[in-house]
Amino acid sequence: MERGKFQGEARQRWEGALVVVLLHVALFYALVSGLRPHPTQTPTRAFEVSLLPELALPKPRPPAVVRPSPPQPEALPQAPAAPPQAPPPQAVTLPAAPASPAPPTPVAAAAPRPHVKSGVNPIYIPPLEELQRRYPREARREGLSGRVVVRLTVSPNGDVVNAAVRQSTPPGLFDALALDFVRRFRFERGSEEFLVDQELVFKLNP
Repeated sequence: MERGKFQGEARQRWEGALVVVLLHVALFYALVSGLRPHPTQTPTRAFEVSLLPELALPKPRPPAVVRPSPPQPEALPQAPAAPPQAPPPQAVTLPAAPASPAPPTPVAAAAPRPHVKSGVNPIYIPPLEELQRRYPREARREGLSGRVVVRLTVSPNGDVVNAAVRQSTPPGLFDALALDFVRRFRFERGSEEFLVDQELVFKLNP
């Protein structure tokens, strides 16, 4: 009987020691987890380029109405002039032979003006990562977004030969970056020069 009592006390001491060890392990894990730095999420930035259909051009003004001028009063008849006196006889000289007329100078026909096309997409656009890298410092610091509408003049071989800003918001903030970007667009070859409008949207996502 004393032997059983001794075994019960030993078992109780062993269980108590095990509980103490588990408490120390849990406390150590809590301390380590509390000191470990939590990863922070960095804001991602995105850039969108969307195509803009042909903008609505202003309607032509109606032709101005030309009002007829009031009738002028008729001039009064003047007295008949005196008959001219015969000039004194002069020496008669024979006229020189007429020179042959110069051939007419050909006039060059005016080149037709390019027309605006809608729904025309470029076949090549520079990498958008370049715009993220060159995003204006002021806009990045203030967290500003923007929109620029550019009109492109495209040659028959598909190159952009001219670019002009039509609209920009905020004014002037993204104009230089947008013009430098769209001048490297490439379009399909065609038979004539044409115009096309492109919209660039600059946006920083939180």
